[in-house]
Amino acid sequence: MPQTVTAWTQLAPRYEALASDHLTPEHAPDWLRHWSDLEKDVWDIRAHLTRAKDANPSDRDAEEAYLAFLQHVQPEVTRASHGLNQKLLALSGWQPEAQHEQMLRQLRNAAALFREENVTLETEAHRLANEFNKITGAQRAVVNGEALTLPEAQRLLLQPDRGVRESAWRAIMAARLKSAPQLDAVFLELLKLRRQMARNAGFPNYRDYVWQAMNRFDYSPRDTRTLHEAVEQTVTPLLARVFAERRAAFGLDALRPWDTSADSQGRAALVPFTGTQELEDIAQRIFEALDRDLGAQFARMREGGYLDLEPRAEKVPGYGYCDYFPRALQPFIYWSAVGTDGDVRVLMHEAGHAFHFLASGQPHHLVWNFMSPIEFAEVGSQAMELLTLPLLERPVGFYDAEDAARARRDKLETVLRQFISQATADAFQQWLYAEAPEDVTIAQIDAKWLECAARFERGVDTHGLDRERAKGWQFVHVFAYPLYMLEYSLAWIGALQIWRGAQHNPALALERYKAALALGGTCPLPELFEAAGARFAFDEATLRELMGFVEEQLFGTPGLQG
Repeated sequence: MPQTVTAWTQLAPRYEALASDHLTPEHAPDWLRHWSDLEKDVWDIRAHLTRAKDANPSDRDAEEAYLAFLQHVQPEVTRASHGLNQKLLALSGWQPEAQHEQMLRQLRNAAALFREENVTLETEAHRLANEFNKITGAQRAVVNGEALTLPEAQRLLLQPDRGVRESAWRAIMAARLKSAPQLDAVFLELLKLRRQMARNAGFPNYRDYVWQAMNRFDYSPRDTRTLHEAVEQTVTPLLARVFAERRAAFGLDALRPWDTSADSQGRAALVPFTGTQELEDIAQRIFEALDRDLGAQFARMREGGYLDLEPRAEKVPGYGYCDYFPRALQPFIYWSAVGTDGDVRVLMHEAGHAFHFLASGQPHHLVWNFMSPIEFAEVGSQAMELLTLPLLERPVGFYDAEDAARARRDKLETVLRQFISQATADAFQQWLYAEAPEDVTIAQIDAKWLECAARFERGVDTHGLDRERAKGWQFVHVFAYPLYMLEYSLAWIGALQIWRGAQHNPALALERYKAALALGGTCPLPELFEAAGARFAFDEATLRELMGFVEEQLFGTPGLQG
């Protein structure tokens, strides 16, 4: 199948053949296999077009090829797939295998949600989301007269010199504020489209529509509000303690936003590698030390050219992901690595996704069973960040003993910050899509973001900075992946349990982790968590217990337990 399909006529005959095929219960497994193979080809085509577009967002040919597929092929694929879905679901007398129960649940859900008028709206929403990448990819922070990409400027936030940090922070905010009016306009268009899609499908609001569209069968918006409250009661005070100790170590009266990342003892920023070749080489050693199979898988990715980690100026800043090429049976990792400890974390995270694809995306698996629900897909990536922490020290890893300890502590502090940012973003988006007035304004959106941030954030003095902070909602998930945020927190709950288990029995924890990844999408969320040695939970008691574990790792004093 060609990688540059931009016309529906190149795919239509295969869909038409499946649609006209006489489907019987006996024939259903083979028919499903052919349909799955076709969907794998579509995935492969889309992955190649996305990779070419993201390699250089200023490449007009690559962008036009991607948009041609998005506008002229994907809508027809959606329509044709819906027709095949209806054909399968109408088949009587077929007894599917147990491993296909989750797949059928999702196919029935997709059939119930399908609306012809939403196909065009979804295409336009994807086009608008792509505008976010173009706008943010062009952002530059001017520091001391030099125009830096945002990842380059963010490195300066790690410098011991407080004046340098503040200048960099303000330059980053200035760059974002310059783009804010464009992003405001794009988002209001997106919001209008999303609300219309929900109405078309018979839902009172977009949140409820997305909940069903994302196959969230195992929890409700009420459950997430329970998790918000748990984060507020357990994570917020622990992170406030971290910030209080940081402020005292700096000898400051108040900790400001540009003081939250630099080393509180005045040490220079961690420099784990110089150049992406060294990053890949050391990562290779870490994965080989963790598990022979994982090391071999990462080596094949490198050999096949499935890593794009170079920090080219034209790449979208701070944008990383792992995609999959079903025909090559290879994952692909995209990121801009500039030489920070954060780059190491991102690579460990995305490699976790890659290992998940490789575990579940076997040729004999149907495409719908490749990937688990997002909530568990993020367990695979986030657990890999934690499982590799003991291997950060040389001769295997990036650091000497002192710096490895710093990196481990920084990772745990980052987990706490992510719980906070994810609760903030989810509470904000639930308001935006379920409660905000029909004629909501950008000023109201900005104000709500500040309100949600104030609920969960403690310990950092932000007075006089509301103008900059009010645009904190302008990040990629809000534009391209609406209401995809709390999944990360649910995944941290799972990943922390896996890591805690690994401290008692590393071999068993890794064995269960790999076995759970191999299940793909064949089990509901609670069973996937259980297979990995964790419990799927939202409650304050569970989170309090885990925060006690994290606190003990940070301070040796599990004060949150009990």
